Amino acid sequence: MSIRLRNLCCTLAIALSVFLTAATGFGEECRVTTTVRLLDEHGNPVSSVAPEQLKAEIGDSPAKVVSVTEGAKPVTILLIDISSSMEKTWKQSVTAAKQLSASAGNRVAIAVFRERILAHASGAEATNDLLDRLASMKTSMGGTALYDSVTEIAGAATNPDTVLVVITDGGDNASRHSSDQTVSSFLKNRWPPVFGLILDYAHDHPHREYFRKIVVGTGGLVVYPSSESKVAEATNELSAVINAPFMVTLEKSQPISKPEKLQFEVVGPDGKPRHDIQITHAAGIAACDTAPASQSPSEAR
Repeated sequence: MSIRLRNLCCTLAIALSVFLTAATGFGEECRVTTTVRLLDEHGNPVSSVAPEQLKAEIGDSPAKVVSVTEGAKPVTILLIDISSSMEKTWKQSVTAAKQLSASAGNRVAIAVFRERILAHASGAEATNDLLDRLASMKTSMGGTALYDSVTEIAGAATNPDTVLVVITDGGDNASRHSSDQTVSSFLKNRWPPVFGLILDYAHDHPHREYFRKIVVGTGGLVVYPSSESKVAEATNELSAVINAPFMVTLEKSQPISKPEKLQFEVVGPDGKPRHDIQITHAAGIAACDTAPASQSPSEAR
């Protein structure tokens, strides 16, 4: 074989290899954008964080923190439990919902649920109208489909900058899906984080932990005011955390073909973990970012 022909064959082989790499995705870097929220030791939002302060792993491999930027104020979707178990705390539920609605401005929507979604509204005016009507209503008998309700609303939320805030006692006796299945659906579909305001001052109900799985797994936060007098303060703290997100872009050397565990750690200048800062984030990543940058998401429905 002549030198010229041999060189041509090598060139074609290299070109074919590059084409196959691009076509299959092997060797390409995988970028993932996710939302995190940081709290100091007093439970207040941390106002700034640099990429070098975060360590991340996707699956069992380190992921490079490419950038950290302040996120936009999210659309807040309020989900209010109107089942009979909320009778003693109904007044506080509506008052807390009005606080959260006020902090969200016009980027707010509401859904009222029991064994299914009973009513909903979108926008500040319609949300406040519905809250005014709820203030004069009473809770009603029927099952509580907490997990199914958050799943239904999350699936209808088309704006990625959205949070779900559930005002409930945490109980569920009517959902078709378990809390573990709910978390799996949220991670698979990259649905919004779930936050919770638990109005149940007894402290000893085991159902709390089932709902907490959903909150922690999706990257939210749950607060438990210890008494009626603490509800307003807890609501304000929750609102402050909701409205202080950071967008973190990670880079992984291999594509993500199945859900993988996501882990973050805040470190100091010496590289050691900082235990005075809590970080909330989704528990897993299902895929690399694929949505075109030119897409403009619509508001939550």
